[in-house]
Amino acid sequence: MKDRKRLILIIVTGIAILIAGILCKQPFFLMIPLFISLLVMAFQSEANRFGALAGAINSIIYTGAYIYMGVYASAASSMLFSFPIQLMTFLRWRKNAYKKTVIFNRMSNKTRLLFVVLLLIGWAVLAGVFYYLKYEYAVFDSITFLLGFIVPVLTMLAYIEYTYLWIVQAVTGLFLNVQMVSNDVSQVTYLI
Repeated sequence: MKDRKRLILIIVTGIAILIAGILCKQPFFLMIPLFISLLVMAFQSEANRFGALAGAINSIIYTGAYIYMGVYASAASSMLFSFPIQLMTFLRWRKNAYKKTVIFNRMSNKTRLLFVVLLLIGWAVLAGVFYYLKYEYAVFDSITFLLGFIVPVLTMLAYIEYTYLWIVQAVTGLFLNVQMVSNDVSQVTYLI
């Protein structure tokens, strides 16, 4: 039953992306990474290592989309970091596999606290630099950029905390995309 619900959710989301893209006259190539992301999420929901391989390929496609949209920090993160780290995740998870999944590690409470403090400091510094440079998407692109580095590393190292940060990244990505849509409605597919 769970697999059927997931399949229905993926199909409905894919159709919503396609309809929104057509209605907003978004170039189709900007929708391609979104469709591939649905596949990646399906794999990741089962901790299936092939999600990382599909994600690595999708990182290359996202890079082009981000450059086209003018979100340069995300483009740099996607190509220079997400692509190689996801490829390494696929290879590492293959070595530590348990059937189709992987066995996860867990951070200590002290490590978690230190991690959160360092993340907040990094975000403040990067957002400040982007703001100083008068970058339109300074606040949300900076945290999306940082999480674009952190989440894949935690994933590669098989720390279960990556799943929680994935949620944070989704929420900040939502705010970034709302801000981008306010400037260009054709990018509404990235909200879906």
